[in-house]
Amino acid sequence: MYCQYIKFTDVLITRTQKGLLMAIRLDELFDKTKRTFELKLIAGKGGLNHIVGWVHLLEDEIILNRFGGQELAVTTGMKSQEPDWLLHVVTSIKKRDCSGLILNTGMYLKNIPQSVIDWCNQNDFPLFAMPWEISCTQLVQEFCTIIMKRAQKEREYGDIFQSIIQGAPLNSELFAPLKNRFQTDSTFQVFCIRIRFGVEDTTAFRQAILHLENHLTLWQKAKHLQSPYLLFEMDDCYTLVINHLPLAYTQEIADQILDQFSYFTRRNMISLGIGSQVNGIASVKSAFSSARMAAQMAYQTDKKIINFQQMGFFKILFAADDTTILKSYEQQLLGPLEEHDRHHHSQYMETLRSYIENDRSLMGVAESTFTHRNTVNYRIQNIKKILNNPLKTAQDLFPYQVAFYIRDMKL
Repeated sequence: MYCQYIKFTDVLITRTQKGLLMAIRLDELFDKTKRTFELKLIAGKGGLNHIVGWVHLLEDEIILNRFGGQELAVTTGMKSQEPDWLLHVVTSIKKRDCSGLILNTGMYLKNIPQSVIDWCNQNDFPLFAMPWEISCTQLVQEFCTIIMKRAQKEREYGDIFQSIIQGAPLNSELFAPLKNRFQTDSTFQVFCIRIRFGVEDTTAFRQAILHLENHLTLWQKAKHLQSPYLLFEMDDCYTLVINHLPLAYTQEIADQILDQFSYFTRRNMISLGIGSQVNGIASVKSAFSSARMAAQMAYQTDKKIINFQQMGFFKILFAADDTTILKSYEQQLLGPLEEHDRHHHSQYMETLRSYIENDRSLMGVAESTFTHRNTVNYRIQNIKKILNNPLKTAQDLFPYQVAFYIRDMKL
């Protein structure tokens, strides 16, 4: 019995310095090859927007436990004489999140059962037929070549963007390949995605990346937008660069990212930073810097999304290269209060923070901390003594406000 398996994870979607590589949509593969391989769509037209990461020859169901999702299967149906074999195959590979099935008909598969056609239509699972005279091996090789060429092109684009972000000399020769896809004089916006995951989450991550790629393409078509994008790995972030995106859609894109990474969103394993929109390809470095800074803040403050434009004073703090200076500053100002709370089981740190947030209003502190006003006044007087600061004016309080900002960074 003949069976071929080409490992998917090592070839297409991996965490490498070259970046995240792209799959291809099934309808695009079909349009490119239907004449060459005499392919006919039998059922499941609604699933043609599925994405294909790799192609397998499938003659024995034992191989299914190696499927990781987004594969396209091809079979001659050598076991099709077994009762309901084909129906079992399509339902099984659908459960493995496969993209579709091509039947090499004529030798073992004379007729396709109506029950299989009905099931594929009901479940939007693409089912194709190809004449026996057409070589399955040639089809697999051609499909995989198309996927690899697409992956190579994405890798090349990713390398160029990485060079720009890393400060390579900017010249027309560097930008030239991008002009085939991007409007280099238009706007660019960067989204940085930080994922915390282990080996056991690799499959979920790979599927999320592929789903995001597919979803963005479908979303653009639905919105009638021409906003080319690229997804690649840069430093500790998975970076999405979108070209010529109207600002009105920024939050919608961010929400889609969290939705497609729902496995990680539900487990609080994702931090998303939205960078400033910049003009021209030469400014992508600045856009990445702002997005990465926002992602870092989201990560350190346990938030799912942070927009750089909403970071306020934190922009300055997160721009500091030497965080030990920030930590030292925070300890210098808040250390005495923290030490007092530790030894006396007091709540002076909480009281001071509330005093700043309520603009020195004792009543505001009392209400926000559910504490009697006289108790609040007593604590504030003690805090003034410990800090040797009158805490009367905004200027008196500002250094401590900054110190609390630094504390919130969780350095």
